[in-house]
Amino acid sequence: MKSLKEKLTKKTKERVAEAFTGKEVHVIKAVSLIDELDKMSNLISENTREWYGMHFPELNSLVEDNETFLQLVLLGERKNFSEKKVLEFYNNKEKAKEIESKAKTSMGSKIEETVLKQIQELARKGIDLKKQRKELNAFIEKEIKIMLPNFSELAEPLIAARMLEKAGSIKKLALMPSSTVQLLGAEKALFLHIKNKAKPPKYGFIYAHPILKKVKRKEQGKLARSLACKLSIAARKDFFGNKTKPTKLEEKLEKRIEELNKEKK
Repeated sequence: MKSLKEKLTKKTKERVAEAFTGKEVHVIKAVSLIDELDKMSNLISENTREWYGMHFPELNSLVEDNETFLQLVLLGERKNFSEKKVLEFYNNKEKAKEIESKAKTSMGSKIEETVLKQIQELARKGIDLKKQRKELNAFIEKEIKIMLPNFSELAEPLIAARMLEKAGSIKKLALMPSSTVQLLGAEKALFLHIKNKAKPPKYGFIYAHPILKKVKRKEQGKLARSLACKLSIAARKDFFGNKTKPTKLEEKLEKRIEELNKEKK
């Protein structure tokens, strides 16, 4: 019994070590962090808009992009919003003029320097999070292209990384049937279909793939099946060491697109 226990312990340690030594674990962690950064960034942007809006409420509707809004907050009081200064952060001359004009006639209240500093510090945190997200994004894209060259080229790097994160490992992804690959990212919809007999999902993450926009909406489900099939082949090629470019797979997809577009409406 003692010998058996030692062997089982050793085997468990080996499996745990194996699970944490694969390069994909870092990409999987990075992908999950992207979503968390997005949540925090959106929360900070929302609160900054609300807080700074007490001083310059018109800016909310004039600037939709959160990152640009946060950068403009760093200008300080609305009296500093000259066209020249706004253009340093917002490359839109017409909008910059409008912002300057609204700043002069704003209905917002005055703001104390101590309060403004806190709002600006919040804005800086939001900008830093945006920067960190971009860096994380670049890391994911670089690593996924090395680990899954065929799969990431066919799926698009960020979609490939999200699918890998859901699968859990390259091995699991490679051994998945194409029907499962097609629905990666649609787990909630699939659960609702099983539980409440709701309409079954046609696709998960691959719905964001630009190739689906090449066919009519009613044909996207068919193309998604073809894409999932080719992605499964690409994942197996990567896992089993075939690093050749997926040119033939891409050609087959293009042919499938032509077929779907020729079908009767």
